[in-house]
Amino acid sequence: MGPLESYLEKVRTAAYTITDADVQAVKDAGVSEDEIFERTVAVAVEEGRRRLAAADRVIE
Repeated sequence: MGPLESYLEKVRTAAYTITDADVQAVKDAGVSEDEIFERTVAVAVEEGRRRLAAADRVIE
């Protein structure tokens, strides 16, 4: 698993633990800030929707 994939997994599972060093490691691997931003938002929204769907299933 590369730096971007590791970072995105951390966004999915423990976003509150992301540090500047995590982002810098992805940048150092050659990923642009724009791509980091876009992928971060996409993964965060996807995970938020997954969690909302799980909560809806429990409530119903």
